[in-house]
Amino acid sequence: MTSTQGDRQRPADLPAAAFEALVECLFDMDGNPLPFSLRGKGETQDDPFDEHIADILEKSLPSELRVLRAGKPLVSPDIVLARPEEYQILSRGGKDFDTRSIVAIEVKKVSPDKKTGRPARASGMDYNSTPPCQTVRLYSPRNEKILVPAFYLFALLGQAGGTQVYVESMALVAGSALSKDTELYDRITGRRKKAIGLGTYGDGADRQRPMLVFANPLGWPWMHGKATLISERDDLHAESNSLAHVREITRPWRANGEDMDRVERFHCYRLAALDSQVEDSAEDPFPTPRNRTEETAQRGRFKIDLNSDQIF
Repeated sequence: MTSTQGDRQRPADLPAAAFEALVECLFDMDGNPLPFSLRGKGETQDDPFDEHIADILEKSLPSELRVLRAGKPLVSPDIVLARPEEYQILSRGGKDFDTRSIVAIEVKKVSPDKKTGRPARASGMDYNSTPPCQTVRLYSPRNEKILVPAFYLFALLGQAGGTQVYVESMALVAGSALSKDTELYDRITGRRKKAIGLGTYGDGADRQRPMLVFANPLGWPWMHGKATLISERDDLHAESNSLAHVREITRPWRANGEDMDRVERFHCYRLAALDSQVEDSAEDPFPTPRNRTEETAQRGRFKIDLNSDQIF
């Protein structure tokens, strides 16, 4: 999709500006995915796709915006976008940071199911040891804690042949649409105790590292083959005529499966040039497992029958 890259006027809202830039670089004028190459993967935690996303944002967003990268594996978030002058004003005034001044973006790649081509783990995906949240913690050079709004970029990656890949479906989603539980975020990402001195010789340890599973927005069929921005703001199309407000979604609060008589409302946007069709409001559209239990699955069992050659 043709754009003037960094010279173009972008929305003041940083997630909206990032969304427009990514769609213009990853899709053509008809909304078809544009193949691109990724460098080879290095160490286990290395992620060339995260790097590619940061490269796009650096090249496409206005030069006055800062695009900061985590710089090393196992650090969350992956990318921070900041408008320095707005950040300074807010930090001096002691107000909460908003998405016009600074935003954190965590990149989540989604693999296609080999049979259907739709997103694998559609009813819930791994968030590793960091639960999604409406805000994430950053730290100043003096190690002061800074809470900033969080967004999550979900991308369904397809193979175009050779080393080339393409983004088939994409969603940039407000962390608040995934979870607003800051207490859970603090508890999981804070310091935890290990169990040490384990085993016959006392040299074993259990890191007790949590593995979080939350919603996969790309599991919602309406998202398939499209690029969608999901925000708490309902006025982004007024700020940028490149965006079309196409849908509203609601998510009811629940505790232990019970409704809590509180509903959160979010707004879906797409690039107006690609899709401006307005749809009816959707209630809690992200799929989740229907029969989730508290028990974990047992490790795989190696079964043998020495009286038979059959493997089962």
